[in-house]
Amino acid sequence: MTSYLYNRAFLDKEFGIRKDADGQFRIGKSPIEIDENSDVFVEGKTYTGTPGLFELLTRKKINKSLITTQDLKNYRRILDVTNAHRKHNKRAGVIKATRGVKFREVISHLFPATTMNKRGVETALRRTWIRYK
Repeated sequence: MTSYLYNRAFLDKEFGIRKDADGQFRIGKSPIEIDENSDVFVEGKTYTGTPGLFELLTRKKINKSLITTQDLKNYRRILDVTNAHRKHNKRAGVIKATRGVKFREVISHLFPATTMNKRGVETALRRTWIRYK
């Protein structure tokens, strides 16, 4: 959690861990705990804490060299149970489409466009302006 205590400008509070006013660490609406062995506990499940998983849980811009396929699978499971990738962190909410690097490089690949609010995804990923006549 040292990356959370330092370098706050690099932290992803949208799709990752944030600290609430009460001092509790959360992802989505769910509390998240990390033990002395760096294991991550979310919604009654345990995930092995690896540098790649912590990169996904804390950073806006990720270092791809640290991330394994298992890290991506665990991150997707965590997002699924916490709804941290959905609007208002609700199961029925649409997936939050942002212009951020993490959304483009990770979230949009973990959750295909068919499950997203199509207009939001197109708007977030559009690189050029369309002119209507």
